Amino acid sequence: MKPRLLACVLLLTLAVLPAAAQADVVVPGQKPPEPAGETAAFEELYGGDFVDFDPAYTDAMDGPMEIALWLYPGAAEPLRTITVEDYPANALDTCYVDGAGNFWGYTRYIYGYRFVWICLSDPTGTSVEPDQTVIDQVEARSAELEAAQRTQIVLAVVLVAAVVVATLALILKLRKRGRRAS
Repeated sequence: MKPRLLACVLLLTLAVLPAAAQADVVVPGQKPPEPAGETAAFEELYGGDFVDFDPAYTDAMDGPMEIALWLYPGAAEPLRTITVEDYPANALDTCYVDGAGNFWGYTRYIYGYRFVWICLSDPTGTSVEPDQTVIDQVEARSAELEAAQRTQIVLAVVLVAAVVVATLALILKLRKRGRRAS
């Protein structure tokens, strides 16, 4: 009877708390990838200031060139620098103009990198200065979002544990009742 009991508890746990896949390919029912906490915090704080793509920057990334990828406009340093060739700048999703007048474009995917910003005014990122006000606001909001996410995870674990304990208690109670009847 113990293997059956263990199998029931294990199946119940797996049904209640499915493991999230970490693949780049999203299958039906799987939660799609999400931006980094800082990127999401920037969007939440400055989303009202986003603008449409400016056609003046259509050729900003023509030819082979090194471009800097940023988590958000005004960040202290670029996330990564990659080489691109003739990437269509007008394919960028959302745009933003920072306090220094730099024009930024957001992309959900570029050559293996997800959810990054590119400064179209200076794609190499050599003259982009960090904005300490933006950094402070984004880091504070990102910390708040991470704390809320941790709270949700703890709550989910507690609820799953409660379901497992209640199921186990019910199974044991039914097992005792079955022994008395025999």
